[in-house]
Amino acid sequence: MTHGQRSVLCRWVFSGLYLLTIGSLTSCQSDGRQMASGMVENVLNAMDSVLAGAGEDPDAQSEPPTDDDVSITAEAATDEESPSVDPLSDDEVDAESQHLGDEALSFASSDDGVRPPWNSTYEVFGDRYEVKKSSLGYVEVGIASWYGQKFQGRKTSNGEIFDMYTASAAHKSLPIPTMVRVTNLDNGKKIEIRVNDRGPFHDDRIIDLSFAAAKALGFSSQGTAPVVVEAIDAVNYPEKAPKQKQARPKIYLQAGAFQSVASAQNLKSDIEANLMLQRLKAVVRVLESEFEKDSVLHKVWIGPIQNTKSEAAVTRILVQMGLAKPVKVVAN
Repeated sequence: MTHGQRSVLCRWVFSGLYLLTIGSLTSCQSDGRQMASGMVENVLNAMDSVLAGAGEDPDAQSEPPTDDDVSITAEAATDEESPSVDPLSDDEVDAESQHLGDEALSFASSDDGVRPPWNSTYEVFGDRYEVKKSSLGYVEVGIASWYGQKFQGRKTSNGEIFDMYTASAAHKSLPIPTMVRVTNLDNGKKIEIRVNDRGPFHDDRIIDLSFAAAKALGFSSQGTAPVVVEAIDAVNYPEKAPKQKQARPKIYLQAGAFQSVASAQNLKSDIEANLMLQRLKAVVRVLESEFEKDSVLHKVWIGPIQNTKSEAAVTRILVQMGLAKPVKVVAN
């Protein structure tokens, strides 16, 4: 084949590619996909240049990339989508707490500027709440709930942006920020998180966790779980922590679980009476675990118990009462 014949053949091939490219570009525009600004013109100009030079010597060196070529590459490189996050399941959405946002809180004066407003006295729907001056030695047993997508991207009480996929917590009275350790009494799972919000304003619930924290504790598909909340003194007050004795592990025993709150309260009273007869001191509580909407188990928990000797004595009493061996959870 002569050089002239090769030139004609190349022109026919590139002409076909030219028409195919125009059709593809038009299709991209019509089906809703957007091309980078100037990209259509750059591609067409490049095709014109190729067609114009189709008959040139094939051994000739190619030209270095132009600024337009570089700009197309750079724009395409920054068009990557960020990793997607799995949406919540229907059960998780239904289980989310009716957390109250910052707009529901009315803060009082900030103690002449000594404390930030989010650590001052505040009101929610007419109820007044006092914030603790210190979290040192704080331990509380109660019910935890969680909040997520309904508050995603909104401000927390101290002005931070709430991210449901980051572990955080809301508390009614602990200073902000406070690092706490939360233990799920249902399964013994623990997490250390930072309080940066106010809530939950719901009866006996003591802490509202972000979705990520609830998931780490294993109750993101249910509404509530019984928990122990402890302030981490070594983190919150490092200058005071060395002066304090190492805290002993706190033991909690679950004596029973009932759908009927009356049954749980009756067992609580019986256990308290038997502990009193044996001159054993231990707090007995009824805590709930909300497994499904309108489906709650009321659990009887004893503790904290400070040592293994007391644990053995309480366990013996429960067995003598005809109860099964209790479930044991160590909080710290």
